[in-house]
Amino acid sequence: MSRRGFSDISSLIGYLLDRYEQNPDASRWMVSIDQDGLNVNASDAFEEELKFLEKEGGVSIVRSGPKWERMIKSVKLRDPGVLYRHTARRPAPEYAAQSLATLRQCDDLPEGAARLIDEATSAWGRKISYMGIAPGEERTLGQVLRLAGSVYGRLANPPGNEVDFRTFSRLSSGDSKALERNLASVASAISRLYPMGRAQAALDAEEFLASVGIKRLPQPVLIHGSIALDDRPFPKMPFVGVPAESAGRINLHERPAYLLTIENFASFVRYVREVGQGERGLVIYSGGFPSRPVLETIARLARQAGAPAYHWGDMDAGGVRIFRHIEQHLASVGVNLRPHMMGAELLRQTGSKAQGANRIGSDMTKSAIAELALAIDQTGLVHEQEEFDPQSPLAALAPVRL
Repeated sequence: MSRRGFSDISSLIGYLLDRYEQNPDASRWMVSIDQDGLNVNASDAFEEELKFLEKEGGVSIVRSGPKWERMIKSVKLRDPGVLYRHTARRPAPEYAAQSLATLRQCDDLPEGAARLIDEATSAWGRKISYMGIAPGEERTLGQVLRLAGSVYGRLANPPGNEVDFRTFSRLSSGDSKALERNLASVASAISRLYPMGRAQAALDAEEFLASVGIKRLPQPVLIHGSIALDDRPFPKMPFVGVPAESAGRINLHERPAYLLTIENFASFVRYVREVGQGERGLVIYSGGFPSRPVLETIARLARQAGAPAYHWGDMDAGGVRIFRHIEQHLASVGVNLRPHMMGAELLRQTGSKAQGANRIGSDMTKSAIAELALAIDQTGLVHEQEEFDPQSPLAALAPVRL
């Protein structure tokens, strides 16, 4: 029995129908009556309306007290159809089916979309959101389905170019901001529509989009070291930025002692200023989860360098996944990636408890980061790389400076 009491007939009917639509299989829905909220005149009118609904078969009235002073204690739902007719309210399943009828007829939806529309109809008929999309938001559902199909198209047939969120969203759905507004819903639709590998399924929405060349803005490739553009060396400076569309023209000018990719911008800049300029290293900013131009540049220069390759990032689930993604890409060109300042013992010494979910979710047993991944899962500890002072891989045996 609901503990909520009612003294208004419209609210009472609305509540009963809401509960019924959320669970039509429930045998009986009941609401209490708030007698204290009724004055004498309102009480008489309220009771008359309830008696009318009882006579029509819509509800059953439950009374309590002695025979000479019986009061309405609660009301049970009997026939929701009576209440629908009394209020002229449309049943949620009927409204959901009608609101999605036009979307069903669209011929630009990805294969399998009909099944998701069926699921949305069922959920909305129970007044429940579907994939984070509220009942009645059929336009949003259509945008999400089209975006999911376009994202998967880039995965199945990589176009070789990077595109920003808003351009991709406009071309795929007709709304430049639809992807940003519905990022989690698009990821959910992709997982429902298409088979995904374990590594892909473990990525969060932005990581997955970045892996197929969709980022909020195409970032320039930021590099410290002796490099050349079209065989013309850059002048000496802390680091250079090359537009993503020109990244394929970057090559080494001089062979470095090591290659180091760095996840976060602040740590990249600090490393270059405080460590890199005194060494013959090649340092590349990964930009979090690296875009395709950044990843391809890392792989090409790592192969040319023939030097030890390292990655430095956050010691958390996201940082581990970024390491593994770069590691797998470098392995395809014969380069082994090693973690830098990312170890299980270091995590136990410096980490703090994660504030939210921090499960890695994919198999890391064959990765050089496996020990750290296991420690994160077992301890729940995390650590952001910005909290460390930058340190060279050449000083790997020295204690980490906090």
